[in-house]
Amino acid sequence: MSRKKQKRQPAGSQVQGKVKISQRVWEYAGDFIRMGKTLADRQSLLNAACSAWNLACNHPEQRSAHLDHYMVEYRRCNAHADAAEMAGVRSNMEKLIEKKLEMFPTDLRQIVGAEIVKVGDQERINVASGTFS
Repeated sequence: MSRKKQKRQPAGSQVQGKVKISQRVWEYAGDFIRMGKTLADRQSLLNAACSAWNLACNHPEQRSAHLDHYMVEYRRCNAHADAAEMAGVRSNMEKLIEKKLEMFPTDLRQIVGAEIVKVGDQERINVASGTFS
């Protein structure tokens, strides 16, 4: 008995009628990402926006603890960060979480990877996601 071949979605198509996650991330965090002066800065801001997206997908009673854990890891990776920077990062994350919840409260896809890619003289974001139970 042979397996039935699964139909593949064409590149660039919407999956199961959903808007591509890359488009959603850009809608909710494009202004934040554009604050970066360099490609590396914008990539860092994209990473933060994706972390905030994932935090927003947690149950409300878990969000605060997970944000606290994010901040501990941020401090570990950025030992030079002073209190003002830490407060700014936390404030940005809280704002991004709230914005995600306002704009896309039912989209619970978790982001597993994101990158900014140069296409000619322009940049675009590629975001990979999955749904986990």
